[in-house]
Amino acid sequence: MATYNSIEKIISAEILRTNEDNLLANRICNTSFTGDIKNKGDSVTFIGLADPTVYDYTGTLTYEDVDDYSTVLYVNQDKAFSFKVKDIEELRSSVGLRDSQTKRASYLLKNEVDSFVFGLYADAGYTYSAVTVTPANILQTIAEIKQKLEEANVPDGRTWIVIPPFMKTKLMLAGIKFQINNGVNGTGAVGFTDELGCDIFVSNQLYTSGTSTYMLAGSYSSIAYAEQVLETQVIDRMENSFDKAVRGRLVFGAKVIKPTELVCCPVIDGGNTI
Repeated sequence: MATYNSIEKIISAEILRTNEDNLLANRICNTSFTGDIKNKGDSVTFIGLADPTVYDYTGTLTYEDVDDYSTVLYVNQDKAFSFKVKDIEELRSSVGLRDSQTKRASYLLKNEVDSFVFGLYADAGYTYSAVTVTPANILQTIAEIKQKLEEANVPDGRTWIVIPPFMKTKLMLAGIKFQINNGVNGTGAVGFTDELGCDIFVSNQLYTSGTSTYMLAGSYSSIAYAEQVLETQVIDRMENSFDKAVRGRLVFGAKVIKPTELVCCPVIDGGNTI
């Protein structure tokens, strides 16, 4: 039976590269974890320092013990893809092309991850009532969300907002100009805006219910995320078939670790009349 170690490594790298370049979870979440991920059900730890106490100085210093605090994240999501191929060499030559099967599989895995992360909206520390958004009130809507994060001591440059595509249209009609992509390929980043003082990302994977889309805003420390490509495999010959097959698995997990720094605002498309 033939071995396909090289193409399996290429496909694994394709998934990781797609996630690195396009996965919003990797861009807005804390991904600094310790621990190895070998299978679904494993856990990793996010470590930081507790805040020290600030007190009035009266000539004497008192040194307190500042304990490390840790957050355990369970890797509880397991997604896979598998498809048949007639010609492995044709597959090998197509890896990296925009419309290749492996590229599409990578993008679809990315969408699953982003949908899961944005599905944590219920754990946000503050949730607004639904807002019907138009170009006339969109800046007020964004500004109030930004204010809520500032009240949680999240400074400019450390704030992100993920919006649905119809919100991007309204911001542009309201006169907001964006930088181009900021290194993110495809659907993803709009970029930092001087007017709003935050990073704006566009996604179709935000949670929706009825006419409402649950827009999220937060700090870059509000959500923890971890992932691992467990395996990519080329099967030389399937049972009862001359076809070959490709399959892969991605395990991941996410958790809101600073709910006071995460805001949810359900938004409804109110049209583009200025």
